[in-house]
Amino acid sequence: MVDRGATSTIAVIGGGIAGLAAAHRLMTAGADVTVLEGSPRIGGKIRTDRADGFLIEGGPDSFVAGKGQVLALAGELGLIDRVIPSRPQHRGSYVWWRDRLHPLPEGLLLMAPTRLSPVFGSSLLSWKGKLRVLGDLVLPRRRGDGDESLESFVTRRLGAEVLERIAEPLIAGIHAAEPSTMSLRASFPRFVEMERQHRSLILAARSAASQPAPTDGISHFASFKDGMGELPSALAGALHAADVRTGAMVARLTGSAGHGYRMTLDDGSELPARAVILATPAGETARLLSELSPAAAAAVADVRQVATATVTMAYRVDEIPMLIGSGFVVPSAQRRRIMGVSYLSQKWEGRVPDDSFALLRAFVGGPHGQRLAVAGTDRLVAVVREELAAIIGITANPVLVRATSWRGGLHQYTLGHLDLVDRARSALASHSGVALAGSALDGIGLNECVASGRRAADAVVATGADLHPR
Repeated sequence: MVDRGATSTIAVIGGGIAGLAAAHRLMTAGADVTVLEGSPRIGGKIRTDRADGFLIEGGPDSFVAGKGQVLALAGELGLIDRVIPSRPQHRGSYVWWRDRLHPLPEGLLLMAPTRLSPVFGSSLLSWKGKLRVLGDLVLPRRRGDGDESLESFVTRRLGAEVLERIAEPLIAGIHAAEPSTMSLRASFPRFVEMERQHRSLILAARSAASQPAPTDGISHFASFKDGMGELPSALAGALHAADVRTGAMVARLTGSAGHGYRMTLDDGSELPARAVILATPAGETARLLSELSPAAAAAVADVRQVATATVTMAYRVDEIPMLIGSGFVVPSAQRRRIMGVSYLSQKWEGRVPDDSFALLRAFVGGPHGQRLAVAGTDRLVAVVREELAAIIGITANPVLVRATSWRGGLHQYTLGHLDLVDRARSALASHSGVALAGSALDGIGLNECVASGRRAADAVVATGADLHPR
């Protein structure tokens, strides 16, 4: 542990990717930094393990390369050569609909078609649904700038079938949320801007697809050779001069701008700091803000958290049906107990000991899967095996099983979410030394978490405080 004058410290509470990115930014600015993580490990939802030659991801298995923030951070950490694209020969996803798998139409920008011919050739949509997609080309822009649900937006632009059979299952795998309650402005601001600039979502997607990729040949989704855990590991290495503490739960946060802040840890020890960045889940952030700013705490407490779980299983290839593509998603209307399955060994190199094995990961949770997500390993595994047997005919015994559950691990951005964020930050205006970061507020993706952490660090630096007094 680094010994330094405590009054010089800027504390980052939370050792997930947002907190680590904030700490890295602060150290780059020359600050003395203390990172306090309540769990026994850093990395947050990023969790990579090795077992018997298999690489197992307990959290995200990839990031969106084109958004740039993770790639930029990887460059600063010397990880660019470790970035890998998804395997091109196995790209392509499927949707389980009416008792069979249908290929997703090629050329989708999430749910917006960049080309119409794959949509019209798709077995997933009826002819009525396909013709309704064309309405996007002639419909006017939405008037007004108020919040809109994802359900309203997709139905208005592309029709109910696209919502039910494409948008909802794809979004469930990211947000585990109901489109009727999701804030479009908070969850997918890009689509708001696409409609504003191009009027038609199809024309906007086509324009985006025509632009040169900014990632030098890296696929849309990318990962690291030894899994996503390489990113927090590299950040931890870069923070060697910082005071990084795990198992350090903050029980209380008090103080005021101009006089500094004080954190009381659950072991009774205290840590003073010039400034504090809160990069914790919504419930934890609200608890820590309760004395500093009850109004900010109340706003953050209204951000909903839901449980999710993953079940990773390895099989011998000669004991299961042939896997095609990179996986499949399941619309909630089909009443299955999983949200989708990713074929990790087909998506990424180096996830299995050799090509005689396949590695699959199933996702559980969402609005209708909360109880199952926290039901325990035995129940989770039993349900996933039943679903794999029913959907893709896998009845063999797996050679490896790993289940990971996250209670309240995913934040949902419901209608009005950005107003909650504004209320929280406005209520903290008198506490210029306190900044908020992380997936509770500014986006649940890894790129958004990195950007959020960096912005919080910049905000603390911009207060003009002497970061490293002598």
